[in-house]
Amino acid sequence: MMTKCFFNHSKVWSLLAASTIVASCAFAQDTSDFASKRLLDIASREEQIYKKIADDPEFYSAEDLDRRINELITSYRTYLTDNTEDVSAFVLYGKLLRRVDQHEQAFTAFLKADEIDPNIAVVKQQIGTYLAETGKGKAALTFYLRAADLEPEVALYHFSIGQLLFQFRAEFIEDNIFTVDAIDREISKAFRTAAALEPDNFNFQMRLGEAYYDLQSPDWKSALLHWDKLRKTSDETLQREIIDLHKARVLGKLGRSTEAKVLAATIVRPSLQQSKQQVLDEMSVY
Repeated sequence: MMTKCFFNHSKVWSLLAASTIVASCAFAQDTSDFASKRLLDIASREEQIYKKIADDPEFYSAEDLDRRINELITSYRTYLTDNTEDVSAFVLYGKLLRRVDQHEQAFTAFLKADEIDPNIAVVKQQIGTYLAETGKGKAALTFYLRAADLEPEVALYHFSIGQLLFQFRAEFIEDNIFTVDAIDREISKAFRTAAALEPDNFNFQMRLGEAYYDLQSPDWKSALLHWDKLRKTSDETLQREIIDLHKARVLGKLGRSTEAKVLAATIVRPSLQQSKQQVLDEMSVY
């Protein structure tokens, strides 16, 4: 079967699951010299494909890309037939399968990696991601928490916990796993930790600001403080206008509609006009 859709940027969970090929290759140090060279050759071929696509998204035709990806999949399978306990190969293979949307097969590869070594954070994360994608929030949380325990300095793992808790919030509350107050605290904590670990990650900073809206009782004052702080550190025009749009909304929620409208008037980027109008319309009803 030919593989389609090498990259899928539309799925949030796929984005959360992404990580570099180089980090995974670190596990290869435990293999024999010959096996290590063989695995690194496969991984290098894969990395070259990613590099060429990053430099020129149109470098490969669809047919050529399919052929190269299927060759990589075959290479990994052949290697794993000869090296059935190589955890690094299962990680690399699993990640490739995720990238080409073969999620069930990737899940099987990560389960095997977890069986070989139950203390690899990225494997826990990948298993948790599959479980989250398939609607198993409680099971996913166990794996995400373990990933964060194993590597607490990795912001993505905390971010993933926050996203998971938010997505399955109603289910967790209904099943008495969290109270309303407890899950609000944990969601906020997860996003704060991710933002603190990667202060230059704009997406993490944005999600932290939005998390103040997601609380049972939105914390508009804390949200405004966050946007003010983020605005001071942003030097890109689009980012500043996005932040100002959020500030305008929060100012409106705080009853400072005049300030909100003045700020909204400064947002001129065409792509933000519909969102700006929604903020203005929202202000008109309270």
